[in-house]
Amino acid sequence: MQLDSIVTLEDNEKYYLADETVQNGIKYFLANKLDETEEITTEAYIFEEIKDGEDFYLDEVTDVEKMKYLTAVFTSNLINDMEEMKEEA
Repeated sequence: MQLDSIVTLEDNEKYYLADETVQNGIKYFLANKLDETEEITTEAYIFEEIKDGEDFYLDEVTDVEKMKYLTAVFTSNLINDMEEMKEEA
């Protein structure tokens, strides 16, 4: 899975992979669901990347404590990115 790409899950729903982080050797993605016209929506999900042999797939994170932690990580990433953009401007 690559950041800034669109993935289609088994339910044929499409998601834009907006950010990623690796925590304890596990890769997680912050993703926005796409609508029927493939426009990015405000519906955000956190997925864990699972490797099965040579294949990779995404599993939605549903554990509340893990979601809280990862939301804080992704929020921190966003704040850092915004501060860098300000400094470059």
